[in-house]
Amino acid sequence: MPIEKKWMQPNYLFALLFREGFMFGRVIKRRLMNWQPWELIDSNGNEVDIAASSHQAEVRFRDPRNTQNDILYLENATDSGFAWFLHGAFGIKPQWINMYLRYPEGDIIPGKFPNIDPIRPTSGDDIARLNGINSPYEQPTDFQEVVIMPRTHIGCEYYNKDSRRAHQPIVNIDFALYWFEVLTCQEHSDLIRQISSRAVPCTFLTVGFGNLAHDHGTLGDVSKWGQGDWGFVPMTLDEGRKATPAWTPRTARTGGGV
Repeated sequence: MPIEKKWMQPNYLFALLFREGFMFGRVIKRRLMNWQPWELIDSNGNEVDIAASSHQAEVRFRDPRNTQNDILYLENATDSGFAWFLHGAFGIKPQWINMYLRYPEGDIIPGKFPNIDPIRPTSGDDIARLNGINSPYEQPTDFQEVVIMPRTHIGCEYYNKDSRRAHQPIVNIDFALYWFEVLTCQEHSDLIRQISSRAVPCTFLTVGFGNLAHDHGTLGDVSKWGQGDWGFVPMTLDEGRKATPAWTPRTARTGGGV
């Protein structure tokens, strides 16, 4: 599905899955952001042509005008008084190039079949990769729908499957930036119950992408409302369905918050 069909509008409700559980929110405003063509560069701003049947080590999506800037990095947890995050996808050309995203940078490549060995970008494995077929440059898709939290860098490796010619990856970076209100049990327990029960229209998103949600870091707190940068406590959907203003977390959780 084209990623643009997945973007939320102002006043949309959503449930954001972290490794520790769900956070609930309401979009206040959004900005659509697009960078195309973004041509692969190294940390010095030099354009990179990947040789035939060769691998490119992990790099960020850097601003070619100032390579100290990561295009997809939010330096602060909040902006203009609201929490915020990025939601989008990548399209790529030419068709010979495989992209292997890492969220956060340096972490494992998610999205493989559970019972197989790790993905090998250095060998050009055709597993959990983006290419011009599953996410065309002209219309990025949700094949790998990416949700990026503040203070998190995303990296990418590449492999040129063409055995005869070098190619430079050209990427369409297509994202929405959302500013939102965090829903808490003290103020929005009725709404949290409705979202958790699917009684109201709601978008469900996973932090990062692939098969495992990323942890919330310092954005939330597993023990007390109002703690952390965003002031939320992660909840399971069962807890959300029973939410009251007096709800407090029973135990600290580290994963499986569904």
